[in-house]
Amino acid sequence: MTGFLRVASEVLGLSAAAAPLVLEAMDAAQTDRLVDLCSGGGGPVISLLRRLQTHHGRDASVVLTDLYPNAAAFARAEADLPGRATGRRASTDASAVPAEITGVRTIFNALHHLPPAVARAVFADAAAKRQPIVTFEFVERGPQGAAIVAMLPLSIYGLTPFVRPSRAVSLALTYAVPLLPAAITWDGFASCLRAYSVAELEALVAPLQSDDYIFRVERRRIPGRPIFMTSVVGLPR
Repeated sequence: MTGFLRVASEVLGLSAAAAPLVLEAMDAAQTDRLVDLCSGGGGPVISLLRRLQTHHGRDASVVLTDLYPNAAAFARAEADLPGRATGRRASTDASAVPAEITGVRTIFNALHHLPPAVARAVFADAAAKRQPIVTFEFVERGPQGAAIVAMLPLSIYGLTPFVRPSRAVSLALTYAVPLLPAAITWDGFASCLRAYSVAELEALVAPLQSDDYIFRVERRRIPGRPIFMTSVVGLPR
């Protein structure tokens, strides 16, 4: 499932949409280091690093973290970007990131997994430690989000052969016994139902605004794609 999401993020051009906001945060903090929270399979941030280098001339690095680290995915990321991607094998709570792990914090399509109190704690931890944070959500609660998820089975059938590493069991569970399409589509609908609206995100971060740390929430369409991206950007002044 995480392999499919990694490939889908590349096809949808999510890294291109995310790059300007991440560059803004990198410049504000004067750093080329990212700290990816709730990394899962690590796909979007790896695509982002490649784009930052090829299109913007920035040799950024990333530390991949997760409450439940995916060691195999982290190892693939380290092999793909040697010296620039490092997976932290220890469990990392996004609401209490160790102080020594510094850089622009990113969360790709995982904020909806966090209930409001935990999500607010994630933003509060970044503000308290004066670390920039940029979150990206590509699912949304509403008819348009549901319509896009309804198209997932066709996408899964088309993209599964490009998921690496390709395993016979993945192909079998896609084409012979379509458990993966069913599971990914169910997950997509569940994500839509849990997604935060712009107003909800603004209410979430409003108590955390201060003279030396600011938040802004945006929703914009990904150019040339039928989906929208909702982002939260937190920056130390």
